[in-house]
This record gives sequence, C-alpha cells and structure tokens, in this order.
Amino acid sequence: MRAARLFLVPVLAVLSLTAQETALSGAWLQTKADDIAAAIQSTVADMNFIKRPIARGRLTKLNPAYKKVLIAISDKEVLVKLDDREPIHMPPGGASAPWTREDGEKFMVAAQVSKDQLIQTFKNEDGERTNIFKLSPDGQSLTMSATIKSPQLPKPLVYSISFGR
Repeated sequence: MRAARLFLVPVLAVLSLTAQETALSGAWLQTKADDIAAAIQSTVADMNFIKRPIARGRLTKLNPAYKKVLIAISDKEVLVKLDDREPIHMPPGGASAPWTREDGEKFMVAAQVSKDQLIQTFKNEDGERTNIFKLSPDGQSLTMSATIKSPQLPKPLVYSISFGR
C-alpha cells in the first residue's frame, strides 16, 4: 500500500499540473490594451533631450499592442507566438535558453509555468523584459503584463494587454 501511495501521489501531481497548464494553451485575441504610447512617454519623460527620442523610438518599435497570442505548453517546451512574429521556444521549468529576435538581438529567455500563469523573461546586457500571462479565474481571459527594465531607462516601462478566446 505504501509503495502504491508513493507512486500515485507524484503521478497525480504531474497529471494535475498538466491539466492546469493546458488552460493557458491556445489562441487568444486582444480585447483591450493599455495606452502603450502614453506608458512609453511617461517612462522616457525624465531622460535628456538627446536620449529621449532614441529611447522612445526603440521602445515604440519593440512594444506594439499585440493583437493575437498563441501559447502551447508541453512537458518538453513552452511556445509563445505574438502576432506574426516568429514563435519563441523555451524549455519548461524556468531554465534559460538562447534566443535571437528577428532583428538579430540576442537574449537568454526562460519560461516558468504555474497553475494559472506563465512568466516569460528575456535578459541581455541591455536589460530585462518580463511578460506575465495571467489566466482569469473563469479561464476565458488572459492578461499579459509587460515590464521592461534597463539601466538606460529612468524607470521601468509597464503596461498590460488583455486577450479573450
């Protein structure tokens, strides 16, 4: 009996986690987005007049109000695809892996999945981006909260985009 219990508890825990993770998986369409341009302006407002337009342009280019997100979670990988961009493949469990963005910039990217959220992090020498994808209690909406930090910015850029099925 003890051997059966030792086997069943971990198996049930894994099955339970897998079932919970699948709720995040699927295609999601934007229902609402923060005013990202205003968030960018607030972030760069205290920069000097030479750096401000450069930072604003780069942040604007790299932070569109995504219209669609596709999430696929398995025991072997976590995949996130935003709009028509290339999918981002990450190992599960928070391990970092190298990833190169379409413009050639290199990052270490990681994914941490729990019951109702996916935390995706990008890091390189220029800074760090964290996307937190949080599932609503009813499972019908998903909110992506993005935080961009860099030593070049006076404060983090923070905004959210909501998606529905």
